[in-house]
Amino acid sequence: MWAHQAQNVQPDIIAFGKKTQVCGILAGPKIDEVERNCFVESSRINSTWGGNLVDMVRFTRILEIIEEDDLVENARVVGDYLLARLGELEGEFGQVSNVRGRGLLCAFNLPDGDTRDACVNRCMEAGMLILGCGDVSVRFRPPLQTTTDHIDQGIEILRKALGT
Repeated sequence: MWAHQAQNVQPDIIAFGKKTQVCGILAGPKIDEVERNCFVESSRINSTWGGNLVDMVRFTRILEIIEEDDLVENARVVGDYLLARLGELEGEFGQVSNVRGRGLLCAFNLPDGDTRDACVNRCMEAGMLILGCGDVSVRFRPPLQTTTDHIDQGIEILRKALGT
């Protein structure tokens, strides 16, 4: 469910947001080492969504849907497929390198920022939103219910953008 679980680490704090339509943190007992932490003193932490009963109900339902629809497993399976398809592009286009990822959180590098930005822009013009990251990387953050058909469609758009 959480990326740290695949890495076999126990974080002190986990921050989450956006795809859950709420922002928040999960904190372990280490937070109590800070005397005036954000759970003791009000207004010490803020987010896009401030947190209220409606947010809690919505987040609970989102977590239920993730479990009911087995979306964590879908992210693993479809993410492996995305990684393999990106690997094909790495073999096909010499400018694609450092394909990497886990689940649906995948990325690759292009030779420089200008090449990356041009590729991202061509993809956007073709109807696919991908994001630049760092100086030369392209990253993917598709929805948890993404299918292999969606990946195939995206790879074809990306292939055309890289070949231009």
